[in-house]
Amino acid sequence: MKQGVLAGRTAGLRPAQKRRLERLCHRRHPEDQVAELLCLQRLASESLELELPLTLVVDGRGLGRLLWVGPLEQSGRLLERLPGSDRRQGSDLRLLTCCGRSKQLEPGRQEGIVGLDLAPLLWLRFGDRAGAGGQWPGQLLVAQPEQAEPWVVLAAADLPELCGRDPLGFAVQPQPLATAISPAQAGQERVLLLALSPGDRGAAQRLIAELEGLVCSAGGVPVGVVEQRRSQVAPQTLWGEGKVGEAALEARRLGATLVVTDRELTPVQARNLERLLDLPVSDRSELILDIFAQRAASTAGRLQVELAQLRYRLPRLSGRGLSLSRQGGGIGTRGPGETQLEKDRRAIARRLERLQREVSHLGEHRARLRRSRQGLRRLALVGYTNAGKSSLLNALTRASGREPVLAENKLFATLDPTTRRIELPEPLLLTDTVGFIRALPPPLLEAFRSTLEETLEADGLMVVVDLSDPAWPEQWHMVNTILDSLGATAPRRLIANQIDRCPAAEIERARGLESSALFVSATASLGLQRLKQELRSWPAQGPET
Repeated sequence: MKQGVLAGRTAGLRPAQKRRLERLCHRRHPEDQVAELLCLQRLASESLELELPLTLVVDGRGLGRLLWVGPLEQSGRLLERLPGSDRRQGSDLRLLTCCGRSKQLEPGRQEGIVGLDLAPLLWLRFGDRAGAGGQWPGQLLVAQPEQAEPWVVLAAADLPELCGRDPLGFAVQPQPLATAISPAQAGQERVLLLALSPGDRGAAQRLIAELEGLVCSAGGVPVGVVEQRRSQVAPQTLWGEGKVGEAALEARRLGATLVVTDRELTPVQARNLERLLDLPVSDRSELILDIFAQRAASTAGRLQVELAQLRYRLPRLSGRGLSLSRQGGGIGTRGPGETQLEKDRRAIARRLERLQREVSHLGEHRARLRRSRQGLRRLALVGYTNAGKSSLLNALTRASGREPVLAENKLFATLDPTTRRIELPEPLLLTDTVGFIRALPPPLLEAFRSTLEETLEADGLMVVVDLSDPAWPEQWHMVNTILDSLGATAPRRLIANQIDRCPAAEIERARGLESSALFVSATASLGLQRLKQELRSWPAQGPET
């Protein structure tokens, strides 16, 4: 079988560009589909780089026969340029044309003349980039050699949809030029999730659901998931080559503008994935930092978030390259110092030093506040993010007349600790703290150490779990592990929340795991009186019995 040929404006191409185009020319397309989507995406990329239209001639078996570089009107008789043209003058040929930046490629008489030379039945025409909403508009045109208009629009839709159709299954009657492409919501990232899943299917679904929750909390819209079960990770990308290619196609099909991974990436891995996917890539740690950057309301919170961001991004200067210069306001781009990070490491070091001093002063200020509260018992609400800590604090202090703290059904709705006085009738201080999460980024944990001192200095820790979440035992264990790593030695009490939204079996399960657990519902005001009764004498003075 003769190979396809490269023709047209090839004189000014670099050797690497020629090799890439030749590979595109030699790719095989499915016989039962109009074209291979990945090949079209690469064709569009090359067209964008060259600033020239590219036209690929494909025969009925899906084999590329000719790749023409430049406008079609300059091609002459394309049929004469095909390998074995004397044997292939049938109507089984197709044109796949990427418009590039040329405005001359419109279905008209001149191109119809070319079509008469080539005699294809179908012509797929598409742009060099996705349109509004991440959709990739395309058109299928049908040849009408005997008509005044030799090319008419047969169908217009999103490019992946057109590629998946059977080229022999089209009716010749043209359809109106219309698409059902809807733009994405203004200001929102369309996020594709890339996950390495463990063997346990239930655990994998919970981890993916948590990642989707983080994306939603950051203001993005999860549009799809590409999942891989892999015992050994690839050091360059973590995911296998085939799975990365699948993710690239899925991202373009769904119109994704960002890819978020569930694993922390090294600078080299992030750079490799961005190159292969042709999209910005953020890992889970960067996503959490972005959420904190959005939610930080107090001066202390903003300082600590900035400190964590700089510590995270400083070692990634050389690895991420130009990606750090993104200033778009999307996920992974918020926060200070991106331009400085790229320009001057010494300026970042000076900024880090100053932030560290300010955060230390905050710690000293909080220590003075704690000394002023001596004589009162201090309890802290700790737990996994979105477990209901803020809602419980509001429920316990509803009669105090104080303004309620923010309580939303979002991950990391609370960043700054809030302390309230409760009369039981003996007074005590109850503090709402920032929630924990699996694999909390070390820079964030270190930056918020002064805030977490409220937890370390408390007389008792009320560990809140959401019983309606199937993963609550794992979350409870994770919170205890983090508390142990922080050096928290105060007595702990399990507070099982959301009992009105969980099966009775979960209550019995919690009671079996922790006999001293207290069961409440902050939103439905269940079990609060029993909780207040227990808090009157807990924790007991001296060693806990």
